[in-house]
Amino acid sequence: MNSKNNRMPNFLTRFKLRLWMLAVAIILLLLAAFAVWQYQRITQGKRDAPEAETILSAQAGTPFQILIPAFMPQQFIREEVSIMLNEVGPGGEPMVQLAYHDKDGNSLFLREWVPINPDKEVLAGSRPVETSWGKGWLLKQGEELVALWTDVGPLRISIYSPFASLVSAEEILQMAETLGPASNAQVFSFVVDLPEVRAVEPPPPFVPEINAEGVQEFTLVVTPGGYDPLRIQLTKGVPARMTFRAIGQVGCGKELIFPYGTNTSLEGTLFDESDTEILEFTPSENGVFEFHCSHQMYRGILTVVPAP
Repeated sequence: MNSKNNRMPNFLTRFKLRLWMLAVAIILLLLAAFAVWQYQRITQGKRDAPEAETILSAQAGTPFQILIPAFMPQQFIREEVSIMLNEVGPGGEPMVQLAYHDKDGNSLFLREWVPINPDKEVLAGSRPVETSWGKGWLLKQGEELVALWTDVGPLRISIYSPFASLVSAEEILQMAETLGPASNAQVFSFVVDLPEVRAVEPPPPFVPEINAEGVQEFTLVVTPGGYDPLRIQLTKGVPARMTFRAIGQVGCGKELIFPYGTNTSLEGTLFDESDTEILEFTPSENGVFEFHCSHQMYRGILTVVPAP
């Protein structure tokens, strides 16, 4: 009896030891699996940008260094980037266009140029937003278009897609904030926390001075990038005189529709770049009115305020 009783505690001890060793082994396996998962989570999708060699091959034919984004929405195939080197910017500047495509043929574009008149080239209809490079301009038109302009030193970058349902404003902002030269062994990743789009206050409207004739006189210029000034403030009841002119190839921007009241508006037409048109009116109604071209591709804001 004693021999059997002695064997029983020894068996229980060995059984508990094995259970403890098994538990330790399971814990170690779980820790190892967690470490592998963490490593894959951090490094997943990061590698040299596959289009870098193609970009560098085309670099010699451009007057500036081409930038590519580290971040790219996963559906776009970087290896099949298309490069156009003979494009022209809004002011006639040399421009490079990169086009990325998904498997269904939808496209995402990057355009890069050094603007001749950076302050006069604006993204029509956009709102100012913050980027890591400074102020940018964001345009979103429903599900049809999303676009962002930002300046990296003297270089202006336009990132846009005609398919806003496929690319979000946050994704385009992340692309802009991860721009860098291909020669820097640029890497890319799909694993990112997308930034928040933060609006900044729009610039104050342009307020023309009243000249010796008692007229609010100003010039409205349309360029390939939009109107300058984009926002105008006039005083109710004071006559106004506007000189309308164009710089560059503006297409439908040569035709101006300028409401200055609920049921009152002016129309102006330019026939060439040397043409100007003078439009006179007296704003008689307080409010905010949107002026635009004939196709509403170019848009600006007129605000009429009461006399002080």
